[in-house]
Amino acid sequence: MAESQPEQQDIKPIYLAGILAWLVPGAGHWYLGEHFRGGVICVAICGIFLLGVTLGGVEIIDPHNIETITAKAWFYDQLICGVPSVIGMLAQDSDAAMGFGRGVDLGRLYVGVAGLLNLLCIMDVLMPRLVRQPTRQTTTRKA
Repeated sequence: MAESQPEQQDIKPIYLAGILAWLVPGAGHWYLGEHFRGGVICVAICGIFLLGVTLGGVEIIDPHNIETITAKAWFYDQLICGVPSVIGMLAQDSDAAMGFGRGVDLGRLYVGVAGLLNLLCIMDVLMPRLVRQPTRQTTTRKA
């Protein structure tokens, strides 16, 4: 008798899921087939990011103003958001609306939190797939 082969699961490259999760928040989950989770992540992180940019203006993502260690930390934290932060960084040379006062601090905080949330989502895409042990399928033979 021919033995039945275990079904081959559609294995997607884990590094591609991680890159997609960084580029667009939620895209890594979407790529892995978790569409609802990916959509919720995208809406939540992009919403927090846009609220921060609305409060503080686009100049809060400033690659030219990273002299102090805290400014560097905020900038790198904001870059974890992926494409939205790169777009904000490239918009620095335009005549964007300038924020002032407490809104700049709150905007920087919101965008930083969005970056850290995206880092958690990237880890959520990568870690369960890297740590998961393959399950052994037991076959029973009939005599």
